[in-house]
Amino acid sequence: MNVWCSVLGNKLVGPFVFDNLTGNAYELFLRIELPGSLEDIPLMTRSLMYFQHDRAPPHYTRLVRDYLNESFRNRWVGRGGPVAWPPRSPDLRLLIFTSGDT
Repeated sequence: MNVWCSVLGNKLVGPFVFDNLTGNAYELFLRIELPGSLEDIPLMTRSLMYFQHDRAPPHYTRLVRDYLNESFRNRWVGRGGPVAWPPRSPDLRLLIFTSGDT
């Protein structure tokens, strides 16, 4: 099971639950579900925002990258995207959740 959620300013978008996350399922989510979830976000904010995701294999499929290139031209961060993950960035880091004390 996978969960997708976003924080945009002071708004929470999602969560969306995927029983089986594949590249096709993720691309359909981006194309069909996500736009409706962003309707409450001002158009100016949507036109300037960057889309960021991690290095999960479904995020790297050709369908997903093609869609992100169409919808977030030069404004998406991820493997194979126009904006690479900056090394050791305090602002853009992979989401890593652990249980217990580390």
